[in-house]
Amino acid sequence: MAQLKQVFGVSKDPILSYVQREHVDEALQDAISGTRQIVIYGSSKQGKSALLDQHIPHQDRVTVHCGPASSIGDIYRALLRQQDVEVVTETQTKADTGVKLGAIAKFKAKLPWIGGAELGPSGEILRARSDTETRSTIEFNLEAAQDVAELLLKLPRKFCVLENFHYLSPEVQSQLAFDIRTFEEMGIRFIILGVWREGNRLAQYCGDLQDRVAEVPVEPWVEDDFFKVIHAGEVHLNVRFSEDISRGIISKAHGSIGVAQELLQKTCAQHGINQRPKELFEVDRVECLEAAVSSKIAEYSARHIRSLESIAVGQRTMTATEGKAALFLPYYFILVIINSDYNELKDGIERAALLSKIKAIHPLSENVRNSDITAMLQRLGALQEKANISPPLFDYDRGTRRVKVIDSTLYFFVDNCDPKDVESELPRPNEGDA
Repeated sequence: MAQLKQVFGVSKDPILSYVQREHVDEALQDAISGTRQIVIYGSSKQGKSALLDQHIPHQDRVTVHCGPASSIGDIYRALLRQQDVEVVTETQTKADTGVKLGAIAKFKAKLPWIGGAELGPSGEILRARSDTETRSTIEFNLEAAQDVAELLLKLPRKFCVLENFHYLSPEVQSQLAFDIRTFEEMGIRFIILGVWREGNRLAQYCGDLQDRVAEVPVEPWVEDDFFKVIHAGEVHLNVRFSEDISRGIISKAHGSIGVAQELLQKTCAQHGINQRPKELFEVDRVECLEAAVSSKIAEYSARHIRSLESIAVGQRTMTATEGKAALFLPYYFILVIINSDYNELKDGIERAALLSKIKAIHPLSENVRNSDITAMLQRLGALQEKANISPPLFDYDRGTRRVKVIDSTLYFFVDNCDPKDVESELPRPNEGDA
């Protein structure tokens, strides 16, 4: 008997209401059957991991969950460790006339012995021919892509998946982009999942990847997609959503499948449906949808207000070189965001439009220059990382010069919150300083 949480909601486990979208699922299938590296991208909670789960079994991939502190060595060590490769670090000290000059780390990889195993067509071990495990030891450079690729080629072939690529520092992202070019030449396949909304992100770091990466955007979700998800869930849960409830959920979701799934789950729960009923149940009470929406607003408020506050605080320092007060642009940027609606945010705000909106509300508007807005937007990623905002809310696309919302739940929050209430939570710049 299907449980509500198995049918609707956001979960690390597969959801029964998953539906294939031709332009997305077929794009990934085509990419898998090819030889290019693969990038799956889109806003948070838009189905990147669910898409991957549908098409590549866990046993056919090795996954590394990236973080802000992850280094190149950390990522490669994790890829090898998960394939039973033991990385041994040996430290050697250089000395000259008895004076210690420094230490050098040397790495050795102890590979599992598969020479006596029968391998399947995709590299999986079908049958071992010996009960005695032996390991071969190879010296290598943990941060050299070619060395790591040579080790991976000695192992059963699997996709190397990098989850949360966007959390990595710009320096590590850039290095990985160059390394992935090397892996591609040597036949090692990577799948990168990242929270951004523009194409060719890796090519910005390494131009050689321009025609060597298959990109699969998971957005947009159109109205017909949402109706398919609702219908799939109805079949599994033996319920039927009224037209008003269905359209109300789709309207409130603002293009976010994650928000829609949560509202579907909570609306059913408000009707008392927690598992599949024996008889068809009509989900048609508007007050239950309203209660579901109120519940999600409350859940999102704590996180989003805290995150918006952290961004608004920005850099509260004086510009000593000019002897002028800081402009506190992050604060006014957040004011623009919370006073915008979905239609203004969905495609991003162009830099020139943002400049105009900020100048309209800034007490020192004559001092706000285009270069100030650009500098603020370019620091936005680092500011969110420093504030531990995970997933990030905004991303600045330097190509289109637009700042975009990349946490799809923020649309729902901004559209349902009271801007004055949110503004009252933000620390205001000191009088006379802005």
